[in-house]
Amino acid sequence: MITADIIIPAYNEADRLYETLNSLREEKWVNQIVVIDDGSTDRTAEIAREKADLVHSLPDNKGKSAAVFTGLNFIEGEWVVLLDADLGATAREAEKLLFPLMVKKADMTSAVFPPASKSGFGMVKKRAVNIIRKHTGIQLLAPLSGQRAFHRNWIPFILSGNGRGYGLEIYLNLLFLKHGGVIKEVNTLMNHRATGKDFRGICHRARQWLEMELTTWNY
Repeated sequence: MITADIIIPAYNEADRLYETLNSLREEKWVNQIVVIDDGSTDRTAEIAREKADLVHSLPDNKGKSAAVFTGLNFIEGEWVVLLDADLGATAREAEKLLFPLMVKKADMTSAVFPPASKSGFGMVKKRAVNIIRKHTGIQLLAPLSGQRAFHRNWIPFILSGNGRGYGLEIYLNLLFLKHGGVIKEVNTLMNHRATGKDFRGICHRARQWLEMELTTWNY
C-alpha cells in the first residue's frame, strides 16, 4: 500500500471543507493534508487549521492553478493527490486513484464521477474533450476532473509550465500526454457541489472556458 500527500485548493469553502477533511483524516493511505487557502473571505482557513497538517493562505484570490502550484512546493511524500474542497464524505474515494499507480498502469489517474452527480450544459466538457483529442489523439471521459493522483517526479514538469486558473485540468492532461505519460480514468462514487444553470453557474462556466482556452494557447 502506498501513501500520498493531498493538496486541496480552497476558496470560500467553509460550508463543505470540514466534512471533506474529516473524511480524510483517519484514512491510512493519507500521509499529509495540505490546504491552500486561495484568498478566502470566509472561515475556510480557520476550518482548515483544525484538520489539515499544513495550511498556507494566499493574500488574495490567485486561482486554482496558482493554489495547486503553491501546494506542490510543500509535498513531502512520493505520491500526490489533488482534491477539490467540496467533496465532503466522498473524498475518501480518492484512494481508488492510487491503485493503478501502484501497479504501474498509469502515470496519472483522474476520477470519473457517477453520471447523475453533475448538472449543467456540458459545453465546456465537450470543448475540453475536443482539445485533448486534437492535440494528442486521446479521448478522455472526464477531462475537467479536479481529482488526480501522480508521482512526485512529475512536479518539476508541472511547475515549469503555465496553467491558467480553471485551466489547470486541461493543462495537466496535455502536459502528461505530451510527455508520454499514461492517464487512466478511474470510476468513483465521488460527488461535490454541482454548478447550476443560474446566472452564477453560467459565469463560472464562462470563466472556466476562458481560462481553459488561454491555457491551451501554450500548446
